[in-house]
Amino acid sequence: MPALAGTGRAEELFAASAAAVVQIRVIDQASGDKSSIGSGFQVADDGLLATNFHVVAEFAHKPQRYHLEYLGRDGAAVPLELVDIDVVHDIALLQAPAALPATLPLASGTLAQGERVYSMGNPLDLAMTIIEGTYNGYVSAARYRKILFSASLNPGMSGGPALNDAGELVGVNVARGGEQISFLVPVEYLQALLTRRTDARRQALDMHQRIAEALLDDQDQYFGELLAAPWVSQPFGEFRVPGRLSSTLKCWGGSSDDESYRFEHVRQQCSSQDSIFIEDSFETGNLQYAFNFFSSEELNRVQFYGLLAAHYQHDQAFNANDKEQVGNFRCREEFVRGKGLEWRISFCARRYQQYAGLYDVSVAMVSRELPGRGLVVNLAIDGISETRALVLLRRFVETIEWTP
Repeated sequence: MPALAGTGRAEELFAASAAAVVQIRVIDQASGDKSSIGSGFQVADDGLLATNFHVVAEFAHKPQRYHLEYLGRDGAAVPLELVDIDVVHDIALLQAPAALPATLPLASGTLAQGERVYSMGNPLDLAMTIIEGTYNGYVSAARYRKILFSASLNPGMSGGPALNDAGELVGVNVARGGEQISFLVPVEYLQALLTRRTDARRQALDMHQRIAEALLDDQDQYFGELLAAPWVSQPFGEFRVPGRLSSTLKCWGGSSDDESYRFEHVRQQCSSQDSIFIEDSFETGNLQYAFNFFSSEELNRVQFYGLLAAHYQHDQAFNANDKEQVGNFRCREEFVRGKGLEWRISFCARRYQQYAGLYDVSVAMVSRELPGRGLVVNLAIDGISETRALVLLRRFVETIEWTP
């Protein structure tokens, strides 16, 4: 199969590296057919392969229902064992019974903006290919570091290698963000997983325990840093509210003063831009908060409170809906005194069924006793301890103030 190349160097890299790259397949035991496919590559001479966690997630969660294999160059299926995972950065290690003919070396240096990168994989279950693109640094405003790769990765290439001009691994194919925009997991995370796999304590944990431990550690670090940092408030309508709490968030805003509405409305929303894939229809790691300021000189007291009540509601959670993944939301409502303000607050949480200590949390807040003025706040967090969520909520309450 000839390489899909823009330069002769792509042809050379394909010839030198193709023997280290294979198609990874998750096979349904009952039907004997493919349930999902991706790509993988050898990272050690003993048959150790790397791929994305999301490529093998079905097997990781239900090993009794699926098995793993790779498709050899001769068309033969070779069984694989799942060795270790990094669910946060979407990497998995697999063990083959025998070594492939080639191993890809890991790069130790850094790339410069505009350098060529060559990605390999098996797109759409067609054949092994190589595509040439450009390294454009790390994605900005990202909670999890990803390389921005200017080329189009197609389904089936997930888990394949991305190489520099010297044929060294610089990243792992992970996702497509649009036409000629794709993302790579930096090689540093694969190197860290290779180092951790010798940890005997870690090897004693099953895959669900490793996922739970990784998610708990991740939320503890992220929200610990967020809460430890000083919060800068900013003007918003007739209030001061928390601004952009982290460089990993993006914020958007808008306003309306349509006379037919008889009120003014100013809105702002800040949210994280990436998440952690756990399994199909189940993602976590999202953080979002929104402020809605309402004011009116025309609505009477009852009408204005009706307006606030219509917006005092929880955002719908879309990250998971399976009862085997998450429980039902349990809510409690309280009246809380803040920084010169009284709030009506509804706090809802649902637990992760297989990952003890983690919850999805939704908060709705509305200010009280401010005639013709009101602020509605929504906070949604996926994958946080309930204790951390309550501390975060208290910080919001203590930061927001009315500045008429």
